[in-house]
Amino acid sequence: MNKNSHKTSENWKRLEFKYSLKFLLLLALLFFGAEKSFASLTAPDEIYRVYQLVQDWDITGAEKLSERLLKEFPDSGDAHFLQARIEFMKGNFERSWKILRLVGDNLKQVQEFKSHVDATRRAAKNFISKETEHFIFRFEEGPDEVLIHHAEIALETSYQVLGKILNYYPEEKVLVEFYSDRKPFSKISPLTLKDILTSGTVALCKYNRIMMISPGSLVRGFNWLDTLSHEYVHYLLTKKSRNHLPLWMHEGIAKYLETQWRGDNQYLSPIMETVLSNALKNDYRVPLEDMMPSLAKLKNAEDVQLAYAEVSSMMEYLVSIKGHNIFSNILEDLATNAEFEKTFIKHVDQNLEKFQTGWENWAKKLDLKNIPGIEVLTTEFKNRKGLEPENKEYKQLKTRTARNLTFLGDILKSRDHFKAATIEYKKALDESSTHSPVLYNKLAGTYMQTHKYQEAETLLKESLAFFPNFHTTLTNLGELYFSNQEYQTARVYFEKAVRINPFNPFVHMRLIHAYDRLGLVKEKELQTRQFNYID
Repeated sequence: MNKNSHKTSENWKRLEFKYSLKFLLLLALLFFGAEKSFASLTAPDEIYRVYQLVQDWDITGAEKLSERLLKEFPDSGDAHFLQARIEFMKGNFERSWKILRLVGDNLKQVQEFKSHVDATRRAAKNFISKETEHFIFRFEEGPDEVLIHHAEIALETSYQVLGKILNYYPEEKVLVEFYSDRKPFSKISPLTLKDILTSGTVALCKYNRIMMISPGSLVRGFNWLDTLSHEYVHYLLTKKSRNHLPLWMHEGIAKYLETQWRGDNQYLSPIMETVLSNALKNDYRVPLEDMMPSLAKLKNAEDVQLAYAEVSSMMEYLVSIKGHNIFSNILEDLATNAEFEKTFIKHVDQNLEKFQTGWENWAKKLDLKNIPGIEVLTTEFKNRKGLEPENKEYKQLKTRTARNLTFLGDILKSRDHFKAATIEYKKALDESSTHSPVLYNKLAGTYMQTHKYQEAETLLKESLAFFPNFHTTLTNLGELYFSNQEYQTARVYFEKAVRINPFNPFVHMRLIHAYDRLGLVKEKELQTRQFNYID
């Protein structure tokens, strides 16, 4: 094994000690960082218990104990600080902020928490709420309301499907927030703008809630419904394990289960399969400890994809040797025993090192896709005017010749010289070393303009096999079938497209017309309401 191979259990022990020490130091800061010193209290054990309950996301238990402490010690800065943390975890940001004004800010930890609460309450000040049976959605009034219909279906289905798999159903309603852009999202999360752009991270489950950047801020949306389900898995894992599950397994289970809500077991995308296949051949890994404190902190998008592929396929391997109850069994034990390695050995009958070796041998025998020239697409956000960043699509093409040919094709197409544009796009496709979905769609568009529908269909389906959630490809396939009056097939692709990017008015209009042609009155009425949110 090379330097990137998995580490020994001793490394994990050292890592656990490091974070335990950090936790104790945090406690010390908490105790002595408030307006009143901890010495004014006679119940240090109870203060510790409240803090631990908050860390475990047992907000109900923490609140009950906190209320008793506040009655007994109404002047305690420590107790008020904990109360503010509890209110924040409940999503009551203004309430948390008011309480924090009673707490001194002489220490850095208190200052940082105050700053975080202030940033969060400002970012969420214009939020409105809509509740479903098991979820509370918060978002800014306006176009983002279009998200709620789809989010409700995905998460309420996830509640049932994932609850059965993990044997856990939250009693409280889960808070879900949509932020209009990456900037407010970075202010209320541990991620910087650079982290978001480098890793492509658009959602988090943290602070007892789910937070997501609205797909409306991205050029073509993203697979946000699976992402929502992914973050909900994190919520369940944190709650059931009392926050004792290590991050690598957290991410592995979440990725492995994120598509279950729609009855799909294909958790690895073609890109992830290719990245994992190449890594296994080249004996390259993202070590588990490098994934802390977050996969979003990894050095590039390729390593992020590889990390997800590694840990999610580990979970498939785990299920293959121990059955589907393994997750629930580990989580239940962790809720009462925070020693992960002992719990893992108890249920898996092997230590982490042996498990990883077994996974590697198993994974190398899989029939993984390995598509030459396929690359991870960067997350593209709209600019301040809500438009696509200039020249981004050209930068995806690796050679100058391919970029120049594509640019020439665009000029010819803008002048309605579709046949000539087709020639240049084909040259660019031959010259390009990557399977650029943008270029595939440009060429398919000229085929459609010249009524070469068969050629367009073949090209678009080939691209879709590489990038199954690329909004433009789904839209163009829908339009191809719509133009040929194949409304049922067009409906399928337009519905997939609208779930990836619900903010494209063209797709909404096409769906309304398709439902009308098919005589689907209720679907047409619902789609019309959805369209009105963004119109």
